[in-house]
Amino acid sequence: MFELLTHHQFWTAVAGYWIFSAAIGSMPEPASNNGAGYLWIYRFLHTLAGNVTTAFGSRIPGLKALALVWVIPLLMAAPACAAHYTIHPGSLNKTDSAGYDALLVAQAMIDEARTHTETAPLPGGAKDALNTLIQSYNVARDSWLTYRGAVATHTPADIYVGRLSQNLSDLSNAIHAFKEAQ
Repeated sequence: MFELLTHHQFWTAVAGYWIFSAAIGSMPEPASNNGAGYLWIYRFLHTLAGNVTTAFGSRIPGLKALALVWVIPLLMAAPACAAHYTIHPGSLNKTDSAGYDALLVAQAMIDEARTHTETAPLPGGAKDALNTLIQSYNVARDSWLTYRGAVATHTPADIYVGRLSQNLSDLSNAIHAFKEAQ
């Protein structure tokens, strides 16, 4: 279910807004004997729900036609905006593929830095940042290989997912630190 929602983020947001708007629209009108708190909440939620047409619909001519013109391109573009992630061939699952992507990025940066150091020395603290990046890469790669082994042998991989996530996070931080040090 969660995967369906992440692949169709636009439609999930539309449905969520529609449900929220319907819930707000079903609130009873404030009566004269209601307190100021209910009146404030009623007005605040209606404003938040975007009931612009309720407040200004009769005052702005052609608002409905203009809204339709704005909505049609959004509806046509929605399928193109969905977040799709293509899993690498040979990957065991999305986590395996995403870990592989992160390791590829780090490996490319390390290779580029090593090639660059053959022609010119690294600036100031970049050498320490590169060493940290290499160390983080090695730890993350070992963690990724351990996770792959657990998944491939149908061993419960919950323990390894947490460790892999932490090591990939550390690798990401090392990548950013190396970029800043260059």
